[in-house]
Amino acid sequence: MDALYAYAVVPGDAALPGDVAAILPGAGFGLVRAGGCAALVSPVARAPFEAGPGTRAHDPAWVAERAAAHHAVVAALPGPVLPLAFGALFSGQEPLAAWLAGRAEALRAALTQVEGCAECTAKLEEDPARHAAWLDAHDENLRELARRARDASAGTAFLLARTREKRMAEARAARAAMMARDVAARLGRHAHVMPEPLTALVRRADMPALMAELAETARDLAESGIALRLVGPWPPYAYARAALSHA
Repeated sequence: MDALYAYAVVPGDAALPGDVAAILPGAGFGLVRAGGCAALVSPVARAPFEAGPGTRAHDPAWVAERAAAHHAVVAALPGPVLPLAFGALFSGQEPLAAWLAGRAEALRAALTQVEGCAECTAKLEEDPARHAAWLDAHDENLRELARRARDASAGTAFLLARTREKRMAEARAARAAMMARDVAARLGRHAHVMPEPLTALVRRADMPALMAELAETARDLAESGIALRLVGPWPPYAYARAALSHA
């Protein structure tokens, strides 16, 4: 084995995971500690993960299986965790320890931030036909353009129809943006909102209240052709990406 596959940064006193398979069959687990934190690792051959002879990086099925194994390991860790990106390799313990030590203060602060938390993302999905029908019924400008087109000559009706199409597209986009802002505000009442759209770090104790509020919002939106669903909870991938990019 010529590399260490790194799953996540964890507290310095973390234990090895229990009943979960490593990134490659039989690889096993280890911890590299430095600066008051640690990285969970498995010894692996570098070739399958990188470009060159022996790579599996262009095999979608293999990548999907390994990514699922990566997630399973991260999800099995009981304490605070900063997941690393799939495929993070280090040449040995010393380079990894140096990487940890050079970011120790930021990593410890980020681990404190994510303790007792999970991440979730709100998804807004438009049904264009239903949304357009809802706007037809509720937007006075659209109704007025339709009325004028019905009463106009053929040429004028054509121009009004084009104007109405443009207005409909603008109304759909404006309402979708307004709904995204509203959902972000609702997330913010319960969670630390991330730079990634509608993604939040939520204390697990606050998750039921957030889910209940968004479920009520989803019921209200469904009649207007916009579906809202909450994806997660899962480990803090987006938070870790942001934290590590500034560490």
